[in-house]
Amino acid sequence: QAEDGIRDIGVTGVQTCALPIFPQLNGQYRFDKPPLIYWLQAVSLSLFGPSEWAVRCPSVCCAALTTGILALWGRRLAGDRAGFLAGLLWATCPQAFVHAHLAVADMAMVLCFTLSCWSGWEWHRTRDPSGAGARWFWIFYGSLALGFLAKGPVAWLAAVPAILLGFGKRDRPSDPPSPLRKPLLWLLGSLLTLGLVALWGIPALVATRGEFFKVGIGKHVVERSVGVLEGHGLRGVGGYLGSLPFYGLTLMAGFLPWSPWLVRSVWKRRSQGPLQAIDRYLVAGIVTVFVVFTLIRTKLPHYTLPAFPLIALWLGKTLALDGTDTARIRRLAIPSAVILGLIAGPVMGLFAQRLPVPRLAQDCRPWIGPNTEIATLGFHEPSVYWYFHPSGGPWVRHLQDESEALEFLSHSGSRICVLPESEAFERLGSRFPELRTPAASGFNPANGRRVTLRALVRTRP
Repeated sequence: QAEDGIRDIGVTGVQTCALPIFPQLNGQYRFDKPPLIYWLQAVSLSLFGPSEWAVRCPSVCCAALTTGILALWGRRLAGDRAGFLAGLLWATCPQAFVHAHLAVADMAMVLCFTLSCWSGWEWHRTRDPSGAGARWFWIFYGSLALGFLAKGPVAWLAAVPAILLGFGKRDRPSDPPSPLRKPLLWLLGSLLTLGLVALWGIPALVATRGEFFKVGIGKHVVERSVGVLEGHGLRGVGGYLGSLPFYGLTLMAGFLPWSPWLVRSVWKRRSQGPLQAIDRYLVAGIVTVFVVFTLIRTKLPHYTLPAFPLIALWLGKTLALDGTDTARIRRLAIPSAVILGLIAGPVMGLFAQRLPVPRLAQDCRPWIGPNTEIATLGFHEPSVYWYFHPSGGPWVRHLQDESEALEFLSHSGSRICVLPESEAFERLGSRFPELRTPAASGFNPANGRRVTLRALVRTRP
């Protein structure tokens, strides 16, 4: 039951409310990501029922919790204004807003990353390995473990600022030693993190004969680092060198409308003497994320998302200490929030109307029952299951060639084969002239291309 507890979570609905040990997509193991986001989505679906909102809800909650962490952290660093500005800057930048509405693992990882950075700083600040320090110790290493369960080893980049802070130069020789300077605590904490990950990882590796490691680490970490995966990047030495400024550009766009304020604050700060410990800490986290993802070959705009809360915190703290007029920031934040709201509402609604899968599913709705068999040929997007079987039903079959499609359509019973308009569709349609053939054209966001989808619909018993 654990293996079957979740099916197509995040894009396809759920059959039971049991939390899965091994996530599945369309009845098959989902090796691409660890299970945390699927667990959260399973809970949401069990509370609110199968709907797109329920699947997106965990990302919204993680974004809101990240906002709360930034507000609390900023308040502890520089007062209420700093906390307010840090949360506001984060919540109103496009990168955060967009990923707060997506049913993906990124926002859960960002929450854990931010919590790790905050607890690492607070653990250092207590200068006490016991008492309050022990609480931050558990939060720090526990959030590193949860971050791995959200999206793999990228979450462990949050430990780099703490390592540099702990073993770097002290501000004053008279400062008491930081707990971050104790190698034994690092060893114990690392074992704790690895142990928490192993509670899921070892059973997953054993049950799947190492496939979770082979795909999750081998493909989605190693291959993304040394090669261009799924066309997300530029090939060749020239393409690699040309892509190095990519994340600088995405920062300027993804942190609007605050990126000009960020550039101005950085330029102003360069002439104000040595950085304070907290500034070095935040800059270390930001630079680590940007350097790592700049060096790897596969590139997507959201890869640097974990650094954005730290950027918002640094800028919010800086603006508060510089005495920047909060009213000016509010006047800019309100239209930004309105624009983002319009994009999330009417604009995305209009965009959704141009997507071919939901339109084709709507046209086929009169002929779809709970036992209707669905298959795809030459078009294997997971959204097919969600829109054709939103309340659950037989898994979608991914047919490999026309002969399999011919066999599928030859059987009796309610069944639908979805495929792009092509010669294969013409040949199959001519073999089964009695079938209905609705069509829908539109933009396929998976590959950025326009596609015309056709459905071969058998309704007779």
